[in-house]
Amino acid sequence: MTPLVHLNPADHFLLTMDREIRKSGLPGAWCAFALELDGEPDGDALQAGVADLSRRFPLLDSRLVTQGRRFAWRPGKETVPLHRHSWDGSVGSALTELLNGAGDVFSHPPLDFHWLRGADRNLLVARWCHPLLDAGGVKRLFDCLTADPRERDRYHGRQASLVNQRLAAWSWRRRLSLMWRGKRHNDRIDRQVSSQPARPGKGARRLRHALLRLSEAETRRILASARRHVGLGGQTLYFLGCLMRALEAMGPAVRGDAWCIPYAFDLRPGNAPTPVTGNQVAALFAQADHTVTRDRDALFRHLRTQHAEAIRRELDQAYLPLMWLGQWLSLDRYARILRRQKSGGERASTWFSDVGEVRFRRSDCCGAPIVGVHHACQVTAPPSLAVLFARFADRLQASISYLHPDLEAAWIDRFQRHLRHELLAD
Repeated sequence: MTPLVHLNPADHFLLTMDREIRKSGLPGAWCAFALELDGEPDGDALQAGVADLSRRFPLLDSRLVTQGRRFAWRPGKETVPLHRHSWDGSVGSALTELLNGAGDVFSHPPLDFHWLRGADRNLLVARWCHPLLDAGGVKRLFDCLTADPRERDRYHGRQASLVNQRLAAWSWRRRLSLMWRGKRHNDRIDRQVSSQPARPGKGARRLRHALLRLSEAETRRILASARRHVGLGGQTLYFLGCLMRALEAMGPAVRGDAWCIPYAFDLRPGNAPTPVTGNQVAALFAQADHTVTRDRDALFRHLRTQHAEAIRRELDQAYLPLMWLGQWLSLDRYARILRRQKSGGERASTWFSDVGEVRFRRSDCCGAPIVGVHHACQVTAPPSLAVLFARFADRLQASISYLHPDLEAAWIDRFQRHLRHELLAD
């Protein structure tokens, strides 16, 4: 019998979010990473590539099972599905239709591919449930898929969890010290009640999607502004600050003391081709009260100082042992700890990700040039809003996933204008 593969602590964290999303009447923590292609790829080569991924990564066709208090993947023996559809050219409606129509990860494969064929452009979508792997892993899957078959072995190396490796390298004394440090950090965060962009709407929720895309010239201007305000390597902090400023301009629907936004970072070194499966991320929080947020320069100084202090006190490491401990709690109890402040409100004001610069080893997918990338994800309610930044072909974009009716399209339109203004401000 094929051995089970236990979820690592970051996977388990995301399974908890999956269950919380389902409580809102949505399918779970499903995500989409799409390649926009100029023309039609070679169908036989694409099908053969997906079949090769299935052989190399059996977890892609696994099922989630319980084993005592833990959860694990039971690897399958089938080929990862590749579904074919016609496409009207609307990226947003295609992604949301796929994500709103996903199944439960306990009874469905955690990943499938969708080839959407349009009149002149095609969309190749990887739809996956987040406990399986992160966006960095999906990017590596696409690299493996588009590579020459003889080059695919570089992605098929060691798949051991970097989260587990980091934890295993620490003594119990160090684990406990970091765990206590992380708990005290959460307590400090909870001294300020987090504001929310939306109040719960009435009726069934549905995921919707919007895309803010900047030109090459605008992107150069934004990156130069980021260097001035937060320094080299501080791009994520710049995006966080601009996001906070845009939310402040909109005004909170549920007013608290501060904006509080969690952000993750990849534990993989550089552009390492492995691990592909599993989530290889750790987390931090950015928090700023409304007075600081209204002062642009003060906000960036605050975020820069806050981040430097977090690194100095190793808070970027402190959440790893907390996630390890969370594996032994019930999903409901763990979710309360993760999401709820001492006040009872939602800790996160919005979901955020900086995917970074997306570069593929090949510029085409099975013969069709890659001309764009797109991301979308389901989100808990509240906060009902997720903003995912990425750069591709020298253009910055912000993919906005939101829940209707908690947030309306008109609100998102105004929010995009504020976000664009903040990104381009000097």
